[in-house]
Amino acid sequence: MSITSNLGLFSTIVFVVFGAVFIIGYAGRQLAYRHGSDIRIVWYLFSLALTSTFLIAWWATSAGAIDAAGNFHGTAGAVLHKLLELMLDLQADLKILGAMVALVILPQFLSYVLSGLFGCAVAPMLVGPSFRFFFWSVVKSFVIAAGIILVVAVFGWVQGWNGLSARKAVELAGTTLLLLTMSFFLLYIYRDLGGAIQPSNSPGVVKIRRALQGINAWANRRTASPSGR
Repeated sequence: MSITSNLGLFSTIVFVVFGAVFIIGYAGRQLAYRHGSDIRIVWYLFSLALTSTFLIAWWATSAGAIDAAGNFHGTAGAVLHKLLELMLDLQADLKILGAMVALVILPQFLSYVLSGLFGCAVAPMLVGPSFRFFFWSVVKSFVIAAGIILVVAVFGWVQGWNGLSARKAVELAGTTLLLLTMSFFLLYIYRDLGGAIQPSNSPGVVKIRRALQGINAWANRRTASPSGR
């Protein structure tokens, strides 16, 4: 039973790893043709997180801010612990970023609808830049967190921190791989898939575009035509 369980776990790990590597490889190759700078930024941030986290962990261990069991001590340890929690709180990052984008976009859409009833609406501004800011901020948060988690997994396992067995280190490394996969997937969706859909001349897309143009024409009917005053 134990052998069967271990084989099942191993098969799952292999499947997940190959799937993640395939997504990263495919998305990376597609992005490299037209958005090579995206790839460079992602790997630079990941490398920066790896290097800085390792140096901080090495210093903190030498200075006594982190003991042999992985516990934080003193003022420096408390600061590092708080900083670690802040950098890895991805749920809070998503909430804050989503709220910021909503604060920019939603009032404009509501104003557009209400002004459209009077025929003087103006199309919302900064929609594209807002979504660009959201996507890149999420990707940066994921990539930096991935680098931090990988160092914690490897450094903590080598140092023998409490709770960081080889199995736990592998699980954390899997989390790193998952975050990197999500980062590349988001970039691919934002860049390549969006670029592929935008110039489409399929009947469905043309119909939707014409409908939106008709709504916009009605919403600013008095602004576009002075004779309508």
